[in-house]
Amino acid sequence: MQLSGRPGALRLGLMAATCTLLSSPLRAQTEAETPSDAEQPLKIDAGLLYYKESLGRIQSYDAIVDLKKDFGDEQILSARVAYDSLSGGSPNGAVPTHAAQTFATPSGTSMQAAAGSGPVTYTTVSGRVVAQLSKVTLYTVAAGQLPLDPNFRDQRVAADLGWSQPLGLNNHVALGGHLSHEEDFLSASGNLSFSHDFNRKNTTLGLGLSGEYDRVNPVGGVPVAGSDYTLLQKIANQDKQVFGAQLGLTQVIARNWITQLNLSYDKSQGYLTDPYKIVSLVDAGGVVTGYRYERRPEDRSRKSLYWGNKLALGDTVLDLSYRHGMDSWGIRSDTIEGRYRFSLGNPDIYFEPHLRYYRQSKADFYDLYVDAASAVPGYLSADPRLAAFTGVTVGLKLGFVLADEHELTFRLEGYQQDPSQRHSSLAGLSGLDLNPGLRSILFQVNWRIGY
Repeated sequence: MQLSGRPGALRLGLMAATCTLLSSPLRAQTEAETPSDAEQPLKIDAGLLYYKESLGRIQSYDAIVDLKKDFGDEQILSARVAYDSLSGGSPNGAVPTHAAQTFATPSGTSMQAAAGSGPVTYTTVSGRVVAQLSKVTLYTVAAGQLPLDPNFRDQRVAADLGWSQPLGLNNHVALGGHLSHEEDFLSASGNLSFSHDFNRKNTTLGLGLSGEYDRVNPVGGVPVAGSDYTLLQKIANQDKQVFGAQLGLTQVIARNWITQLNLSYDKSQGYLTDPYKIVSLVDAGGVVTGYRYERRPEDRSRKSLYWGNKLALGDTVLDLSYRHGMDSWGIRSDTIEGRYRFSLGNPDIYFEPHLRYYRQSKADFYDLYVDAASAVPGYLSADPRLAAFTGVTVGLKLGFVLADEHELTFRLEGYQQDPSQRHSSLAGLSGLDLNPGLRSILFQVNWRIGY
């Protein structure tokens, strides 16, 4: 299961959480820092994270170990190993109805469970074997309920390795790689960045480049995009490539204020469809007459502008940021985020409230369902992540700064996602919540030590 695909809104909540799972305590740079010539102790971050969505959707248990070694002269080696275990129900894209609905799991071979039926072999047009499936697994969704596949299970293992060092006078270079593996998804990526300090090290200009290759091999084979769901037609495994660039400017405004401006661009090409998502076909009366596998364009470009500020106010630190994004699929998004770190009497114990607001428009080809009387669109998707919605995250982190640079932190966050389009005027779908809002909770524990 690729994290960008099957687990519904997991990408929106869980990815952001794991990216910050091992982040350093928030602080503002009060002056240009002096490079250390001496070798520093090995720093180890170990974190555990629990994430759970409402309505019986995804839940996840994650473990991450982060290593960082400074060999002096700003030569830094970093590494990360992560393990995720996911389970629960994932929305398959079909709309709820006033009658029960039956679906096949991704490994299914037919919508009819024939007793004693033998294996079915799927092949490409050229005769290449794609998958051989020996059983049919069906599940039924009760009337009025959002269709969720209750058989979802997956595990993910990921590793990162990076190296950074000075390059001549006032220059810095960093490179890294990433590899992750899931049951149906393999991803490998690399990145390279260069930065230059000037204005007495109060200004930094940076450029970063990245490339990623993903192999998609869904359980049961890749369905033919846009095809009739009941036929379960398959093709060979697919892949996609992503290339990105980022230009950044960091400026020290004052001894207690630093600001950063980033412009990012990336382009994806290849198989961008979610192989587990379908779309309902609905007639003029609101009755579901069938289903189609979704189909997305085979290329997507995304641009974003980010502005971040860190401000030290005595013993407190304020972090405020804004991001605007847009892509070639018609999605526009805005993110406003703030963190405020403070202590109550004891400087070794701190609190950090967190507030994040996110808003996006829908993709050009997104809709809750497709009109059964019209020609099937070239691109179609009912994936909730491509809908128009707003999302709010509220959280609090509690940190304990211990002896010898050790630190223990606890973080609790809640997330609420509210789609803009949830109902239909068609009689057969009246009174149904076709795209229920999402609620989720996240709890993390992190332990930082140094040797």
